[in-house]
Amino acid sequence: MKIGISALKFNLEDALNICKKNKKISHIEMGIDNLEDVESLKKYKDEINKLNLSISIHLPMELNTCEDIKFIRNSWVDFICEMDKILSLDFDIKYYNAHLGYIMTSRLEKNRQKYLDNTVEFLNEQKLNQKLNDKFFTVENTYSKKGDFSNVGNNKDDFNYIFNKIENNNVYFCYDTGHDLINPSNYDKLNYKTKVIHFSDNNGLEDLHLGYKKGILGSEVFEKIKKVDPEYLILEMNFDDIEDTLKYF
Repeated sequence: MKIGISALKFNLEDALNICKKNKKISHIEMGIDNLEDVESLKKYKDEINKLNLSISIHLPMELNTCEDIKFIRNSWVDFICEMDKILSLDFDIKYYNAHLGYIMTSRLEKNRQKYLDNTVEFLNEQKLNQKLNDKFFTVENTYSKKGDFSNVGNNKDDFNYIFNKIENNNVYFCYDTGHDLINPSNYDKLNYKTKVIHFSDNNGLEDLHLGYKKGILGSEVFEKIKKVDPEYLILEMNFDDIEDTLKYF
């Protein structure tokens, strides 16, 4: 199991400094929102290689795999393929991670299956599968507070449906501990598909990205980690909390 931390364009340098100081960390999951932001990562290529860090990409929150307008949904496929084309010139990207997306609450409540089928179609897209055939793709549980728009993927049934229907064997589950505290579901049923765990704590109400013991996350999470034995455990938390949290691993 590789232990990693999450980073964004504005704090990548701080993330690399943390990696220098703590040899337990061997991976960075980089959030990239625009193709232009790839240059932020490329600028640190030599330092990343020197630290022997592997890299993965957290795709934009705006990405919507269940988008009902096919033209727009396919534009996200093109976005990922173009990003991978640029990144692959300098990096060996291990995986891409995404949330499923969001739909108007009233429409989602009337026909959830329709939007899950859109996600299945997205993940089965031949162009995407061909482009990413040397790495894997993870879909992450999230939470929904039912405003005008609701997030899809806030319960195990959404993912069971997707995994039972997709033809792409390179799609796996990313279990987010913080999101599960806000919108709990029995994600143990997806242990067989879990390759990545995002680890953070919170108060059960807000996605605060706290370190362990600063919220309500129980010690049973370590049994789950042991049972799943994920390829990557990402400390998706405030940088000030990383050192204390690493003591538990």
